[in-house]
Amino acid sequence: MTPQVSLIVVAYQAREHVLACLESIAGHVAIDHEVIMVDDGSTDGTAEAVRAAHPTARIVVRERNGGLVAGRNDGLAIARGRNVLMLDADTRVRTGAVEGLAAALDAHPEAGLVGPRLVYPDGDLQLSCFRWPPLLLPLMRRGPYARWIDDDPPSHRRHSMKDFDHRSERPVVWLAGAAQMYRRDLPDRIGPYDRRVSSYGGEDLEWCLRVWAAGMQVRYVPAAEIEHVSQKVTRQTPFGRASLRALADWYYIQLKHRRLRRDPRLAQARA
Repeated sequence: MTPQVSLIVVAYQAREHVLACLESIAGHVAIDHEVIMVDDGSTDGTAEAVRAAHPTARIVVRERNGGLVAGRNDGLAIARGRNVLMLDADTRVRTGAVEGLAAALDAHPEAGLVGPRLVYPDGDLQLSCFRWPPLLLPLMRRGPYARWIDDDPPSHRRHSMKDFDHRSERPVVWLAGAAQMYRRDLPDRIGPYDRRVSSYGGEDLEWCLRVWAAGMQVRYVPAAEIEHVSQKVTRQTPFGRASLRALADWYYIQLKHRRLRRDPRLAQARA
């Protein structure tokens, strides 16, 4: 029987996060589903711990760390569900979230991808839906330039949709990659995740823009709620290798999808 949802979790050196994530799935997902865990070259015993605690989970073990994008593509290669929910390892599924996202896809055939309201462990809102990003956003958020400007400039507030109530369902330009659901045939229509984009360089933005480019919609569904720890790796090391790669990826994505910036199909999402 085809599962309703394939839940895919890619993990690197995140054993305890993964175990908590899979435990939340076991306790809060009622519809028929399968769990796929991709161990991206971890040395902390992640795969062994998952086998012991969740024997029905399907496990892909990568011998070397290849990054989040490669891990997601490996998970998609074996997914059997009608829909796919791609989850970060540090997420916790709440009751009704998976069912709510699947129902939103069924209710909106124009939507190619949907995402939930994300919250921090203490229940506070985590901003997870966004308008088109300003070209200088990476410099506004980190690096020397950030020291001399407003920590939260108007362009950043608009991009982060801080003027939005985050309680209303609506189309958005893009959604955080911590939790994104789409139909299983989406990669057949738009291709796999772009391996030129690093783990912390906007693979979620690039994926959503490809959904729009293919004539579908990205939709925020706040009735579904998922907890996300959010480790903010590049903010911890603003001049590290991950941050420099993220900066290069950012402008690669901007160039790749430049024609979408003023595309009238995104008018409602940009509003």
